[in-house]
Amino acid sequence: MVNVIVFVPSPDQIKFMEKLVQDVQTDDVHIDIVHRFGNPEIINHLDSYDVITARGITYQMLCSLYPDKHITHLDFDGLDILEALLACRESFHPSKIGLCVKRDELKTILPGLDQLCNAEIHLYEVVDEQSAYAAVDACQQDKMDAVISGGTVCNICRERNIPCTYIRIRPATLRRTMSEVLKTARSINTERTKTNIIRMILDSSEDAVMAVDETGSVLEANGQAYQLYRLAFLRDWQGRPVREINTQLSFIGSRESPCRDGEESIINLNGQKYYVKYKLISGEASGIGTLITTSSATKILQEERQIRRSLVRKGLTAKYTFRDIIAVSDEMLKKVEIAKRFSQANSNVLITGETGTGKELFAHSIHAASGRMAQPFVAINCATLPENLLESELFGYEPGSFSGASREGKAGLFELAHHGTIFLDEIGEIPVAVQAKLLRVLQEKEIRRIGSNAVIPIDVRVIAATNVNIAQQIAAGHFRSDLLYRLNALEIYIPPLRERPDDVIPLMENQLRIFAAEMGKKAPQLTPEAQEIVCRYAWPGNVRELRNVCERLVVLNDAADIGPESLQELHVFFSDSPIAAPAVAEPARPIAPPAMPAAAKKKKDIARELGVSRTTLWRRTRQQGSSDSKGQK
Repeated sequence: MVNVIVFVPSPDQIKFMEKLVQDVQTDDVHIDIVHRFGNPEIINHLDSYDVITARGITYQMLCSLYPDKHITHLDFDGLDILEALLACRESFHPSKIGLCVKRDELKTILPGLDQLCNAEIHLYEVVDEQSAYAAVDACQQDKMDAVISGGTVCNICRERNIPCTYIRIRPATLRRTMSEVLKTARSINTERTKTNIIRMILDSSEDAVMAVDETGSVLEANGQAYQLYRLAFLRDWQGRPVREINTQLSFIGSRESPCRDGEESIINLNGQKYYVKYKLISGEASGIGTLITTSSATKILQEERQIRRSLVRKGLTAKYTFRDIIAVSDEMLKKVEIAKRFSQANSNVLITGETGTGKELFAHSIHAASGRMAQPFVAINCATLPENLLESELFGYEPGSFSGASREGKAGLFELAHHGTIFLDEIGEIPVAVQAKLLRVLQEKEIRRIGSNAVIPIDVRVIAATNVNIAQQIAAGHFRSDLLYRLNALEIYIPPLRERPDDVIPLMENQLRIFAAEMGKKAPQLTPEAQEIVCRYAWPGNVRELRNVCERLVVLNDAADIGPESLQELHVFFSDSPIAAPAVAEPARPIAPPAMPAAAKKKKDIARELGVSRTTLWRRTRQQGSSDSKGQK
């Protein structure tokens, strides 16, 4: 609510003004009407009013008493003065008229007033009560026949029996003035609402917030800043230079200690560290100030730990441990022991090996056994994303930094993995341009989002994995050697299944139990013959292929045992294995069809008689043909 008081110049205008106020008054503006001389004591009791309207000497008096209030001049215009002159001529027929007003009020009066009034007009300056008495004295000395003026001069003239005409403000002038008063009141109400909203926002912040203007003078501060910077002990803290509040603070545009928009710093207050951030307050054409936000560094660390815990709850955590690694062979047991030792270090790790050997399982296990186990574990397959998306995923981006970017921006995976581990699978597939940026991240321990000039410090352990020959990639110019040296501080090679056949049976038995439990079946057992077949198989897809085989065996078989016949149905996997032949090591011999016309039997019939698949028959026949052609040479 905005309170307005209007000092009506003349008592006979009060009713008109009251009627006008009823027509224009709204719920957010309250207007009181008073007469100056009817209530002289009210002049000194106007603290509750936001807008004051008065004219003449009353206006001047109020301006001196209340310099910080909105005081509107209820001014008469040239037509009001002209009507008073004509009324004076009709009433007193003067030959000489003393016009006692403020000279500025005559700027709109047309020249030639003497001819219109048929009288000689003399101007006398009136700005306050003292000049009003002086003007009346001058009129008497100059033998004016009549005086024209406002209320104070007219009262003096009546006391001295001097003919006087009062300058009345026309209704049109009153309406125009009231319209301006309402605009002012509504503007105050709008600004007050904005201020209240800003105050609520500032006070709702748990951080200490101060706003300073372009010169560094404090404009506003919330309750937290009031307490933190002990503003209660500073007289008139509003308007003070911010460096007088605290010498460690600055503002955008400062010459002594310049800072930029978005700049951050650490200060010490009362024996504790605080994090300070500077944000430009923008106007329509240029910056108009700085918003200074001060946060407790301890609180930030606590919030960061909460964020990390929430990331862990969202799934950014290691899913496997060393207990999930099934290893029986001496070769694999050595690898597990090496990986356990790696987990106690803080260096980057490079895991190499063929596809499907379990590199990601080792990465999860190393993190889960490390000192970073309670922090995030973030994994990304570098081969699945194009260069532009891979960069934004790894390092994040600012709002609007490229077409399709989120309005809120996005934190990169390195930021999400802060204090934890990031697993870069298929590291050998990263484009060279991204390799250079990744190398800088590993060297400087900081990242820069796309579209940002600010750097973000990070503490991340990198575990990388690849199934390609990095040495060949370097020789071909597809991989940076300096990046390899950063990644392979600790290196571990995971052997394929064909180099550790002792692990095949334990792995299959484990997977058969898992899939059987998922389907509500009893886990089947491999017969000795079947075990021998799977151990002889090369497993080009390694553990991943083994898992697929076990799933098919459980789905396709309801028997308690799995024999060679069940494996024969999976000819896609075991086409090279002589399933129906005795399990003895024999040199492969060419497979030739019986001595009969080729047209008499089809290849599938020949393959059935020999106990092999058509694929094996075709390959052996092709090998035989190749050998014959070499012998002929």
